Amino acid sequence: MANITVTSANVRALQANGAIVRSYDAGGTITIGYLVYIATDGDVEHADASAVASCRAIGVAVESYDGETSVSAGNRVSVCVFGPVSGFSSMTPGANHYVSDTAGRLADAAGTCSRIVGYAEAAGVLFVHPEQNDPSST
Repeated sequence: MANITVTSANVRALQANGAIVRSYDAGGTITIGYLVYIATDGDVEHADASAVASCRAIGVAVESYDGETSVSAGNRVSVCVFGPVSGFSSMTPGANHYVSDTAGRLADAAGTCSRIVGYAEAAGVLFVHPEQNDPSST
């Protein structure tokens, strides 16, 4: 499994192409371009396939309230929950991409907990379409 390269400053939800973006409170420092899940307190945190509790990614952090490349705990962060997001590189078009065992990262193969986040539309564009399987059964 290899983590996909992402350049936080270049990450954009392609809303003109159908991306759906929602706003959440950050439960910890969130890096733009990293995968997030909803924690039990309702805040988003970095998704991590090495633990079932944090494996269920809902999308990709795409924008901070002030345009920075990370969001501090307690601030709002925009998350693409469906649709195309640019800012990645070296993906194979058509291939599924997964939650990595490295917190927040996107990978080209399943981690300990198998969770598909979406597929590559192009080498630099991930189409976010999170799998809704029960990660505790994988």
